[in-house]
Amino acid sequence: MQAILDWFAGNGRYMNLRHCMDDDRFWIALTVGLDITVACGYLLIAAHWWKNQKLVETGHPARKALGQLRNIFLFCGLCGYVFIPIKMFWPAWRLYDGFMIALVYFTWRYALSARNLQVVYTELSKTKQLTIDLEQSREETKRKSFFLNAVSHDLRTPLNGLVLQTAVAEMSLAENNSQMLRESLAQMRTTARVAADLLNSFLELGRLDWTVERVTSTEFNLSELLHEEQKRVQSEIDRKKLHFVISVTNNLHCRTDRLKLSRILDNLISNAVKFTDVGQVTVAAEVCGKELRLQVSDTGSGIAPENVEHLFDEFFQVKNEERNHTKGFGLGLAIARRLADQLGATIHVDSELGRGSRFSIVLPGVVVAEAPSGSNATLVTGTAATAVS
Repeated sequence: MQAILDWFAGNGRYMNLRHCMDDDRFWIALTVGLDITVACGYLLIAAHWWKNQKLVETGHPARKALGQLRNIFLFCGLCGYVFIPIKMFWPAWRLYDGFMIALVYFTWRYALSARNLQVVYTELSKTKQLTIDLEQSREETKRKSFFLNAVSHDLRTPLNGLVLQTAVAEMSLAENNSQMLRESLAQMRTTARVAADLLNSFLELGRLDWTVERVTSTEFNLSELLHEEQKRVQSEIDRKKLHFVISVTNNLHCRTDRLKLSRILDNLISNAVKFTDVGQVTVAAEVCGKELRLQVSDTGSGIAPENVEHLFDEFFQVKNEERNHTKGFGLGLAIARRLADQLGATIHVDSELGRGSRFSIVLPGVVVAEAPSGSNATLVTGTAATAVS
C-alpha cells in the first residue's frame, strides 16, 4: 500500500505545496479556504442549474443539452479547485495526471456533444418570437376593444334617438298633431340613415380586414369617373356655395379596379367638402409615364401635424370628442387606406392649419392612354360659372 502511495507521490522526488510555502500557516489556510470557497460556489451554481432544469419538460432536447453543459461546468470546477488542497499536503503528481486524464475524457465527450446546444438557441429564438406575437396580440385586442366600444357608442346614439322619436310619433298620433308627427318621422328617417351608414362602414371595414377582395381591373375614362364623384356631392356644394374644380385630361384612360378607386375618391372628396366652409375643393390628375397621381385639395381648416399620422386610424376624428355623427364616424380614411393597399397605391397627406389639406393618391402602372398636350379640361361648378380651357 505504501508503495502505491509512494508511486502516486512521485517516489518522494517532489515536494508538496505546504513545503513550498515554508509552512506559512496563514497563507496555507488562506489558499485552502479560497479553493474550498470557489468549489462550494461551483456546487451552488450547479445546484441552481439542476433545480431550474425542471422548468423544461422531461425528454426535451434542450434539457439534455443544458444538463451536459452543467456537468462539464461542475466537473471542471471541482477538479480544478478541489485538487489544490490535496496537493497542498500531498505531492500527488501522478494523481494529478490521473485527474487530467479524466478531465480530458469528459471535456472532449461534452465538447463533441455541445452541438446539441443549437436546440437551446432555437428555443430562445422561439421564445422571442412568442413574446413579439403576444405583444402584437395584445395590441390587436386593444384595437378591437376600442373599435367595438366606438361602434357601440356611435350606434347607440341614433338608435336611442330612433326610440325617442318613435315615442314622440305615437304621442303625436294620439293627439292628432300632424305637424309634430311629420317632424318625428323626418327625425326617424335621419337617425335610421345615420345608423345604416355606420353599419355599412363598419361592415365594409371588417370585410377589408378579414377577407381578401379580388381586384377587378377594367379600362375607363378618368374624367367620367371624376364627374360622377362630383355629382354625388353637388347638393352639399350648392348648399355651402363652394367652388368645385376638376382638372383632368379629357381622354385620360386608366386600367385598375374602377369601383375601389371610386370608393377611395368618394371618401376623400366627401371629407374635403364636409370640412370646407368657404373656398373651393379641387380634384386634379397628373400623369408621369404610366403612373397616375390624383390630388384632392381643399381650403378648409387644415390638420395639425400631430394629428396627421393618426388620420387613417379607425374612428379617429379631429375636433369631434363629442362624437357628433354629422361630422362622420372616422372610418372613411381607414377604408380608403385599405382600398389603396389592395390597388397597390399609396396615399399621402399634406396639411397646414388654417390653409387646408391635400390628399394625394399615387397609382403606379395604371395609365393606358393620354390625350395630346394642350387638351387639359378644367370644370368649375358651384358659385362660379362653368369654364373649359
